[in-house]
Amino acid sequence: MNLLSRVLLGAGTFLALAGNAQANTQYLVNQQEGAASITGYITTNGSVGNIGSGDMLDWNLVLNDGISSFTLTHGNSLIYGPSSWIASSTDLSFDFSGTGKMALFQNPNIGSGQNYWCLDSANGGCGGALSASDWKVNGALIVHHYTGVQSIAHAVPEPSTYAMLGAGLGLLGFAARRRKQA
Repeated sequence: MNLLSRVLLGAGTFLALAGNAQANTQYLVNQQEGAASITGYITTNGSVGNIGSGDMLDWNLVLNDGISSFTLTHGNSLIYGPSSWIASSTDLSFDFSGTGKMALFQNPNIGSGQNYWCLDSANGGCGGALSASDWKVNGALIVHHYTGVQSIAHAVPEPSTYAMLGAGLGLLGFAARRRKQA
């Protein structure tokens, strides 16, 4: 086996193993409702398909009512909710269809009624008869109504994705150069 074959075989094995490793996925949140907004990120354990609050590893969400703001973090808030999230390699979505589904990020604890971001389907627990994404900042309640499955956040490509792409292109260039020299 010549050098090029060994390099390509090793690189292929490395990429196959790296592709099978489950990496955390970070999703950027950017919702607007008039002058109000929610911005920040949610980091999951990398699972795809239906996921629940247990798959959420970290978050930093700035709730803004147009006048004041509050930041929900993994350190100052809790998350509650069954499997109503749908994760893919590109989007984090919430299923607003049906009834009784909800996801809640709340400070300082669940049920406090203080600063929160709640997503729910009809009668899902956030207190409304309609499906909504609502947030409360220092007493001001902002509501945005949704139906069906809606993308809530978009994935940020991992630096390792770019590194693997660069390594693959480098190997192709190396192989082409070796072939040209031969």
